[in-house]
Amino acid sequence: MAEKGVKPPKKIWISEGVMVLRGIPVVPIENGSVTKNLTGRDIQILHDLYQYQVLTISQIKELHFGTSEKYVYKRLFQLKREGYVRAKPLVSKGKKVGACYLITEKGVRVLEDQGLSKRERRARDNEPESRRLPAVIERNELYTRLQPYGWTFINGRDFKMENGYNRGSLMKGALVRQDGKEYVLYIAEDNMREQTFKKLCIEINLLRDRNVLVLCKGESIYNALYKETLLAKEVNLLPINFGVRVMQWYLSKDVFDQVLREHGEPREEENRFAFGDQVVEDESTSYYVMDFLMGNKKALYFLTKYSYDVYQRTGKKVLFYYWDVQEFEFPFKTYPHVIPVAMDSSILPECRSIVIKFT
Repeated sequence: MAEKGVKPPKKIWISEGVMVLRGIPVVPIENGSVTKNLTGRDIQILHDLYQYQVLTISQIKELHFGTSEKYVYKRLFQLKREGYVRAKPLVSKGKKVGACYLITEKGVRVLEDQGLSKRERRARDNEPESRRLPAVIERNELYTRLQPYGWTFINGRDFKMENGYNRGSLMKGALVRQDGKEYVLYIAEDNMREQTFKKLCIEINLLRDRNVLVLCKGESIYNALYKETLLAKEVNLLPINFGVRVMQWYLSKDVFDQVLREHGEPREEENRFAFGDQVVEDESTSYYVMDFLMGNKKALYFLTKYSYDVYQRTGKKVLFYYWDVQEFEFPFKTYPHVIPVAMDSSILPECRSIVIKFT
């Protein structure tokens, strides 16, 4: 569901008889099918299963069938019967609670014919280990919620390979905004072991030329990371469910520019204090902009260096944008030149919990 003024972009897959899959032209469509018994939507489903390893029925429905719940079961049954996908039960407390779907070798061959698969990765290589299945499904739930809003998800396996990162890295992949801004993605468990926490911090500190987004699954891990000195280009910390809502709203820089126009005309300008890259100008005044809407704790640290004495030399106040429900510490009383602008979080799209519990 999109909040008023924030509409997911339309998914247009078929154009002038050619199917376009995530921007990639596929084979011509004849009578609505690519190969015998396979429609353009079927190819999209197979491609998603190949890219993201496994999807639940509800995820496939949300991505490809909208409100047509009856048809999703029927079509997945047909794809399974014809050998393109297979089902795997989801079990909680010893009971089956649903099913997820994986691509078969026959499905991979279809994608291979279309130039949509990598020859070195076969169906057997695509299936996650049973112990990793809940984490993969949860990661894909994130993709399911953000893809209709124009975000692109690069899965961890491909992202690590393409950028030379260790296969054992904790990163889940990368999220790319509509305007191309990329975030290396981590999902942090609240009960994270100390050794894993140290590994996470070390990894983030090595990403000095990257924007990092950590979605936190509890208050304890959020507070622990907030207290750490982390050295990535941006270090954005958000609670996982709230973070999804923020990203559904924050589709691109243009969205924030519209907010800034309430105070004046925004323009890009890197400030030497490193807490922002925009200024807003009205008829008589120019302001630096501090954007904390994605929870960039590193920018918050740099803002503390912009003391009142420094402000008196520059003469430029700061508009500090944050959500009214965000938890952070900043001594506004000793920084009178920093003007807090609390954004009403009720403008964010509503979103059910992204955390999926398995035992």
